[in-house]
Amino acid sequence: QAWFEDVSPILTRTERAVFQKLQTNAEREKFVRFFWRMRDPLPDTTANEFQKEYTERVRFADQNFGRSSPKRGSQTDRGFYYLVLGPPLERNFFTTQSQVWPLELWFYKGAVEYGLPDYFYLIFYQPDGIGDYRLYSPGVDGPEKLAVPITGSGTLNRSKAVEAIRKASSELASAALSYMPGEQPMGMGSFSSDTIIATVRRLPEKKFSDSYAKSYMSYKDHIETEYSDNFLQSAFQVKVFREGGQAFVHWAIEPEKMNFATQGSAIYASFELVLRLEDGRGGTVFEKVEEIPLKLTPEQYKAHERQRFAFQDLLAVVPGGHRALFLLKNKTGKDFSSFETTVVIPTEPEAGQAGLSAPLIFHDRAAVPEAQKNNLKAFVFGGWQYVVGARNEFSTASTLGVFVQAWNLDKLGLADTPTFVLDIISLDTNQSVGVFPLKDAVADPGDPSTLLVSGTVLLKDIKPGYYRAEISARSADGRTLLAQKENFVVLSQTVPVVPWVYARLHGPFPGPEHLKVLGSQYFLAGDFERARDTFEKVLRQKDDVESRLVLAKSLYGLGRYKESLGHALPLYERAPDREAAKVIALDYAGLKDWNSALPYLDKLMAEATEVPVLNLAAECLLALDRPEKALPLLQKSLSLVPDQPAIKALEEKTRKRAGQK
Repeated sequence: QAWFEDVSPILTRTERAVFQKLQTNAEREKFVRFFWRMRDPLPDTTANEFQKEYTERVRFADQNFGRSSPKRGSQTDRGFYYLVLGPPLERNFFTTQSQVWPLELWFYKGAVEYGLPDYFYLIFYQPDGIGDYRLYSPGVDGPEKLAVPITGSGTLNRSKAVEAIRKASSELASAALSYMPGEQPMGMGSFSSDTIIATVRRLPEKKFSDSYAKSYMSYKDHIETEYSDNFLQSAFQVKVFREGGQAFVHWAIEPEKMNFATQGSAIYASFELVLRLEDGRGGTVFEKVEEIPLKLTPEQYKAHERQRFAFQDLLAVVPGGHRALFLLKNKTGKDFSSFETTVVIPTEPEAGQAGLSAPLIFHDRAAVPEAQKNNLKAFVFGGWQYVVGARNEFSTASTLGVFVQAWNLDKLGLADTPTFVLDIISLDTNQSVGVFPLKDAVADPGDPSTLLVSGTVLLKDIKPGYYRAEISARSADGRTLLAQKENFVVLSQTVPVVPWVYARLHGPFPGPEHLKVLGSQYFLAGDFERARDTFEKVLRQKDDVESRLVLAKSLYGLGRYKESLGHALPLYERAPDREAAKVIALDYAGLKDWNSALPYLDKLMAEATEVPVLNLAAECLLALDRPEKALPLLQKSLSLVPDQPAIKALEEKTRKRAGQK
């Protein structure tokens, strides 16, 4: 609580919300380490200079700003702004002048990059000369709040108040009208002063990255202690594109740096990627952990050492709204990156409508080797490998490429295919700097209903800055039918912006690899019918033990117990498997064949203790009128998981039945 109070002025909204949700001291301690780590200006040094400076600010504020307040000095108005901004360039005291209430005038150097002016003032005053010093607002309070009324003269108006303040200090009088030096506000007050105050209060949101906090709740249990202080910023990009009518998520992660180790002449690093999809209820519908070993020669390392490294891949995803969580651990360098995002895959009615994908901004593209044209790979479309950087950064000497997919255009009811246009908008002026036709439009070889649209623009005539690429499909009369947009940056200097990419090559779709992924998602989402259909397609291509087991589980979920047994029993006979035994026991219980279920349950209980197995075995024994055998199982279940109201009620009934026999 003390730490939270100390750093509250520099917490972002996300950090505040996440910290307040943490349940244990260990979680909070780990979060605190991340918090300071992300603010360390020199992370490669032993000391954390920002933490040291901020701690000194808290000490100073507590010693100097709490004398007239029941609160700690760091929790007062002066304390808040001192903690956020640090010591002012000048701090002038007006505590003995008869014209004004006790006050302080602070003068700061601003920061244009955060929306602050080059220089600005702040005033803290003691209303009516008593209590806490409060932040003064030229627009809301007005000079009348600072000036001491003259006895017998009544209430001071604004001009008289300014005149009185000017007798104490002309600089103070100017600041009382506007925190912007040199500004002469007209009317009641200074709008720019309130803007300065609001900007300072929002400064943590602009100054500090809270990307680690946004996914902390998800990855905190995946990170070992030795990683906990080593969060690395990463750029990421996630796009949804279609392949053979199926939605695939294409993604890229670019850590800000890569830590390698050496062994002899080899340079290596071992990575672990954790990818998890959650549905709208927070339930996991997919999770995979992938080991990624990288081994480079000195020549390779030298050739690419100035480039960022990118991990890219794709994943088939079922319809619906999903939360995608990515965790990339460098097991060699003991650091990690993570991010999360929302992925929306249209449901079937929406999928039948005309649509336009989010734009993919690319640097270049290259033809895919003939032998790989049926395979899938991240950011490969229509036989072209698109070179993508997660940061969407370009130099003025480079070429900007744009790619989109458009599908079901016949649903628009047009006589002709729409034309596609790229409009580049400056984010500084919100004005167009150029409109360019996208002339390369071909049907997707794997899905004739999808059009692959792309085009390129030379950036030599576009000034450095931030831009938005707006892509639209237009009718012959110029109407915009579909539109999407994506931001990008044009840099003033020529720097390496094209990453060095690691990407896996996957089998074609619809092949077993991708169908298994989709089937697992359907199963975990509780859509057993689609899971059954998908795994039957897998088994028609390849007899796979894992797929057959999930098919058996899906059939059980549909109440088709005999069909489920038809898959689970041969699996168990071939190689006794715990999961297969569970399915068999459940199927027999579903058929009310209690005697056939019990041998499998006995074997399961002999191997390990699981609450669902104990409960199912008790259910079978009760059905066979053997309550004295069922009772110990129910009691053991409740000792392991006490919060089972239904089992507790069943245990009480069973105790009575056992006592009657």
